[in-house]
Amino acid sequence: MKINFEGKNKKLIVIVVMLLIIGQSFVSSISLKLLLNTTAIQIIFAGIFISIFVSFSMTTLTDTLRMTKESFIKEINYTEDIYKVHSLAAKVKRDGLLSIQSEINIEEDTFLRDAMILLNDYKKPEVIRDILEKDIEAREANLLKAYHVFKMISHVAPSLGLIGTLVGLIGLLANMHQPYEIMNNMAAALVSTLYGSLIANFIAVPIMVRIKEYVGKNILRYAMITEGILLIAENDSARNVFDKMNVMLKEEDRLAYPGKRADERNYQLHEFKI
Repeated sequence: MKINFEGKNKKLIVIVVMLLIIGQSFVSSISLKLLLNTTAIQIIFAGIFISIFVSFSMTTLTDTLRMTKESFIKEINYTEDIYKVHSLAAKVKRDGLLSIQSEINIEEDTFLRDAMILLNDYKKPEVIRDILEKDIEAREANLLKAYHVFKMISHVAPSLGLIGTLVGLIGLLANMHQPYEIMNNMAAALVSTLYGSLIANFIAVPIMVRIKEYVGKNILRYAMITEGILLIAENDSARNVFDKMNVMLKEEDRLAYPGKRADERNYQLHEFKI
């Protein structure tokens, strides 16, 4: 799996620089003591945790943490999938469908393994398509659970900021005769709104967009594998399997065909690793 570390590092540097600029603007405008208001922190973060723990199961929250991590560090490798399905097509053409049983046993990716099992069971292409499309729908629903968690955070964080503001104003009115309490409650009121907006717009929404993009990449991968497996089931050529999967990529990411049509039956492109 090839990861563009240079591009990632440049992006990280830009993000860090922008965060430092924003942080400097906060520090120069607001004292650190006022910015780190414990009342505002308690209202916002306790409220967010209560909301998501009540709304989602622990399994969903655990999957959300895993998926968020994967969206930052895991690259979807379409190239390996195209090569693997292409060599599977060449093997079926050369040795028949029953020859892929050994590859099924060692395949680690669950979607590709399930698709190979369906192919090996001699099911009709339309039956394979129907089953795999339903599998993709179920996988997409599971992948989008993390998106819905952050979507909820983006909705509740500003509302909790408003609640913190109201609590601060109530405290201010209740302590009009104590100047110190007036200042403390005013800070809590304003900082709560700030926290809610920052969490929603600088954390929840960007992660939502990133997860949505990551889900889209996975769905494209599943669709490519489905297309390749269906072509094999229809006894299409290995070259057509490669080309029709390849054309689903962006133009700049498409691969050059590595073999020649003349020696297709004797060429095995990708070795399945044990």
